[in-house]
This record gives sequence, structure tokens and C-alpha cells, in this order.
Amino acid sequence: MMTLGVAGHAREIAAHRNALRGCRDIQLVHEADCAAVLEQKIDGLVLLHVEDKSHWLGVALAAGLHVMATHPVQELSHSKVCVLSLGKHTHFCSTLAAQRGVAHYSLELSFDSALYDPIDRETICNQAALDVCDLLLSTWGPVDVLYSRMRNFFHLGRMEDVSVALLRTRNGVEGSVALLDFTAVAPALRIRGYSQDEIVDTSWPWVWEADDLAAYYRNFIACIQGRAQPLLGLEQVAESYHLLEWMRMSARQDAILNRKQAK
Repeated sequence: MMTLGVAGHAREIAAHRNALRGCRDIQLVHEADCAAVLEQKIDGLVLLHVEDKSHWLGVALAAGLHVMATHPVQELSHSKVCVLSLGKHTHFCSTLAAQRGVAHYSLELSFDSALYDPIDRETICNQAALDVCDLLLSTWGPVDVLYSRMRNFFHLGRMEDVSVALLRTRNGVEGSVALLDFTAVAPALRIRGYSQDEIVDTSWPWVWEADDLAAYYRNFIACIQGRAQPLLGLEQVAESYHLLEWMRMSARQDAILNRKQAK
């Protein structure tokens, strides 16, 4: 039996517990805060929506624990870190992989950062954007050139709540990505793929699903035991962080930027 400490928003914890009901060799320990979780005897730590995530990640790694965390994650080069991302959702990816001959795509994510109050908006928005970058890169591959616009219409502060980017990937496919943080919007992803003779228009709730979570947890256990590598490789994670910063750089400069200019 492996015991994992989990810290996060109450709305997430329930989904994770339900996903692991069939995994009798994994026990979750959930406390009111990260400090209380780390006081327990655990084999690894799972960090979801928590305040001061980078601090608690550092504390756990210093204690010799493996950590599985949602975006954003600062310690990308640490061998004991696994990244948990909705952007590697098997249902999303399998559906997209079935679309042959796509010449253009449109990807739209809408969400409400207030659902995770009191976690700060910057953390929530960064997680959503990075999850989308994971999905984009795992489906269409590396980006070569992009043009992005970002605006703040609905929230106070410097964090954008509307982001739109036009991209061309290395394989020649072009598409658009849009993210909208708006009050009372249920988290949802919509993807349209355009080929020469058809349009595939699909949408899903942007939520954790049991099969994906169970696969992540089993992989995390295998990583702790030294039997596997993370499902989401740290090289690809670093590419997602680079892509998000590239989008923001393009928006700040109001300019089309290729990969070389974004270094």
C-alpha cells in the first residue's frame, strides 16, 4: 500500500478520491493545508490548487519526497517531479488523433477562475493556459511562428482574461487558440478541425476524469518506485512554458514572432 498526501481545493479532492476507488493499493491522505499533509507519514505528495505551491514543492523535495503537481511548476529539472495536466487528457488526445488531414484548427477554452477562490487568479489562469499548451503541442507538435493578442476586460489587475493566438506549427498546420476567463462560465473546451471536405466540431467539460487520474496516479507510484518516467516528460513541459511566454511576448510587442525571435 502506497500512501500519498494530497493538497488542493475541495472541489478537486472529491474527484481524485472517486478516481482512486478502484486502486486499492493507493491511499490518499488529505488535510486542511500542506503543512498538515507533510506531517503525515506519506510516500509522495500531490499538489493541486494550493497557495504558495512553489514553497511547498520545495519543502517536499527537500524532505526527499516525490511530488506530482499541476501547473505552474517551477522546479522543472528535478527528477522527483511529475506534472499532472488536463492537457494530456486521453479523451481529448484520442479524439484529435482520429482527425486525419486537418488543415486548420480552432481551440477554445472557457473557464471561471473564481471557482477556485481564494487561490490567486494568476495561478489559475497560468494553469489553464499551460494545460492548453500541453494539448496543443502533444496534438500538433512544435510551433514555428505565432501572433498573439491579450486583453483584460472582466477582471482588475495585470493578468489577462482574454487571450487569442494565431499559430503555425512545424508540420505546416495553422490554427487559432483562444482562452476566456469569465464569471459563471462552466469550464469547457471546444475544438474544431477543418480538413478539405469536412469540419469536426467537438466540445467537452474541462474536468478531471477517473481513467486519466488513475493512470496518472499509477504512473506516479511507478516513478516513486523507480520503474517508470513521468507520463508528461519534462522536456515537453518546458516547451509549454516557453510557448506561453512566447504568446505573451508577442502580445506585449504586438508583433508576429518566429521561434528564433522568441528565444
